[in-house]
Amino acid sequence: MKSEREADRSVLSDEEAIPKNAGVKPAARRVAYKTLLAAVVIGILALGMLWLFVIGQQEGQTDETLAADPDRKVFETPMANGLQISRVEDQIEKIDRGVASISDRLDQGFEAQRNQSAEVQNRLSEISGNIQAVEAKIADQRETDQALGRQIDAAISRWDSFIKMSRASKSVERKPADGRKPRPVKAPPFQLDAIDLWDDRSYLAISQGGRVAFLKTGEQQSGWTVTRIDRLNGAVELRGPAGQSHTATLPR
Repeated sequence: MKSEREADRSVLSDEEAIPKNAGVKPAARRVAYKTLLAAVVIGILALGMLWLFVIGQQEGQTDETLAADPDRKVFETPMANGLQISRVEDQIEKIDRGVASISDRLDQGFEAQRNQSAEVQNRLSEISGNIQAVEAKIADQRETDQALGRQIDAAISRWDSFIKMSRASKSVERKPADGRKPRPVKAPPFQLDAIDLWDDRSYLAISQGGRVAFLKTGEQQSGWTVTRIDRLNGAVELRGPAGQSHTATLPR
């Protein structure tokens, strides 16, 4: 019975020592332990019953011997009892050896279970470490991607700013060209030849491209208007398209 209690305590302590996250399912492990424990108990009970059967058989043989030979001397009884005791002790030793063998096998089985549980625990720890390492690498990669994304955003922002500045500079360069006014021409594009008098009216004779024309006061040619003709002094005044004034002295 002592061996049975020790085996039970060993099973309980081993179940408590095995981590919950081991690879073997707790329910299957408990069933295996209970089956093994039941086999041990059945073996012990069978050995005990065998022992009682042997003792009862030896006592029955002794009683039959005494009943068959009542005249046997009394001093033979202690010798027979000694032989019976010796046989009983032999049987007890056999039972003890059987129990010890079963106990050793149980201890070996429990030790193997503990070793296996420790190995599973080590593997789980190694897997957990690998998972943590992978998670750390993923976190580092995520930070690297975020930093790269920020750099790309900054580059895009700088590029947009550069494009805006380039467009603004081109616009500034074009404005003076668009707003610049042409310098007014000081002299008309035709040649002033002479002042003529027809029908008591003065005319300005001009020539341009091989053609000759006569203009009186108020008439214009190529955007230039004759404003005054002074025949006596031989002077004429013209006004250009931009409002500029031109004065010339001609022979009479």
